[in-house]
Amino acid sequence: MTSPSIGIPPNPGFIATVTAATGIHRRGNKAMPQLLITHPGPRYRNETHETVMEGMRQLSTALGLGIGNQDPPVIGRKLVIERTVAALDYGHDQYVMSFPLPSQDWLTLVAVGAGCRVYLTFTPLAIGATRAEADTHLRDSLARGQLMWGTAFIRRRF
Repeated sequence: MTSPSIGIPPNPGFIATVTAATGIHRRGNKAMPQLLITHPGPRYRNETHETVMEGMRQLSTALGLGIGNQDPPVIGRKLVIERTVAALDYGHDQYVMSFPLPSQDWLTLVAVGAGCRVYLTFTPLAIGATRAEADTHLRDSLARGQLMWGTAFIRRRF
């Protein structure tokens, strides 16, 4: 969907197993939309801990994310919002990664040009993890050098 990415993106089959959640980080009168990309861990016969980690590394590289203990790079206009579809262009020439439609506040922030902080962890996070569990997972991932991030912006059309 975009020009060649930094790395070879994972195949759409792997992307279909990735999970994503959106939120808004608020500090004072500032608000930043966020997108968290994780994987619940091996669930299928052909998945192992190693293949999941490798797929997440490939996705991170394809998106151009930087390591979480450094300033987040701007990764470009990779967010696509069309009516009832929210997606992230991860560099595949035919597919994008869809994610659950965010809140209206999130959509409004992105639509007016706010950068969206994209977070990706290499290590699995269980589906249905609580906010506290996700926060602990992010902090642990950052401490282990397994949290990647960048800032994406909206693209006006597919």
